[in-house]
Amino acid sequence: MSAIPTNLVAALRSLREQWQRAVLSATGIMVGASAIVLLVSIATGVQADVKGQVESIGVNVLVVIPGNVASGTFNPNIGGMSYLKESDATNLAKVPGVVATAPFTFVGGGIRNGKKTASSLLVATQPAWFKMRNAVFAEGRPLEPGDAQHCVIGSLARKELFGTGTALGQKVQINKRPYTVVGVTKDKKSETSLFSMGGFENLVYIPYSRLKQLEPDMQTDRIMIQIEPSAEPKALIKALDAVLAERLDRMQFQVLTQEDLLGLVYKLLSILTWLLTGLTSIALFVGGVGIMTVMLMSVNERSIEIGIRKTTGARRADIFQQFIIEAIVLSMSGGIVGLLFSTAVCSALAAFTPVKPMITGPIVGLAFGVCLGVGVIFGLLPAMHAARKDPVAALRNE
Repeated sequence: MSAIPTNLVAALRSLREQWQRAVLSATGIMVGASAIVLLVSIATGVQADVKGQVESIGVNVLVVIPGNVASGTFNPNIGGMSYLKESDATNLAKVPGVVATAPFTFVGGGIRNGKKTASSLLVATQPAWFKMRNAVFAEGRPLEPGDAQHCVIGSLARKELFGTGTALGQKVQINKRPYTVVGVTKDKKSETSLFSMGGFENLVYIPYSRLKQLEPDMQTDRIMIQIEPSAEPKALIKALDAVLAERLDRMQFQVLTQEDLLGLVYKLLSILTWLLTGLTSIALFVGGVGIMTVMLMSVNERSIEIGIRKTTGARRADIFQQFIIEAIVLSMSGGIVGLLFSTAVCSALAAFTPVKPMITGPIVGLAFGVCLGVGVIFGLLPAMHAARKDPVAALRNE
């Protein structure tokens, strides 16, 4: 152990003398480390964003979707035809433990005020939905029973359609039909979210009953269920399943809790993140090969130095230590620079885009761990080659 400081000093001195070569060797590691930290931190930020959006539904709200994801994989049929009906929501409301239900229909189309349009998602629902979530209103009120040509818009839609002016009482066109704005929901947090347009506080809501009159064959895409705080969601789901199964096949629906929704989204994000991380790891491999190549060249060029050290008492282990330390220092230096670069990029993304990356302790640990591994693995061959050199043969190279 006492030889380590001496070997560390020798390694640092050698790197300082060949600093240009060292910088070029560490550049590949810097690129690879930056890519991995950026991807994982962005994925972590997106997961936190998704979690916030899902949790905003409410702690005691379940969701019925028109498909089954029990196997933990995405069902492409969920985006197609829905077999759910308004009558299903009515029947589910009768189950003990259920406080209220509200059907959801994704309307499609858009909303406009004259020549101005907003890119918000349009949803038809019933007044019960607003009692489930207790939405905060910047202006006006939620939809109420009896509302026909009224709508509630989000703060993003208000900004796009009316600027800084009031939206209350203003006339808008939704799919060429006139509506009067009676409320504007407020959620400053979701306005800066990557999913702000799809956040519940930034949707445009129209009366479900009115759209049903105009489009009798419209489908119901989701059913929101508010349950009593004392009810156990998993136990209640069995009763809800039984009610829906009286009319539908079990592959045509599924009742999900927040944990189910988050688990499915996290699994998809995790697969995508690891796929991209694997691709970007190619840069780390290239950087590691670069370190190994440069150090093998360095071993041949420094034969005299190796020979002198061995003839003055240095052991094979000392030579091996010196060169493996050089490889680790190169790799870790590239990792540190890459981490600093990633931090700057993440700060810029958070300040100027809706993406909010999160660099956490485990991500920093992952970056350093990977860089350490690259340094050790790709430094082994040069270090072993240097340690095995015969001192007499090395001195002859002079």
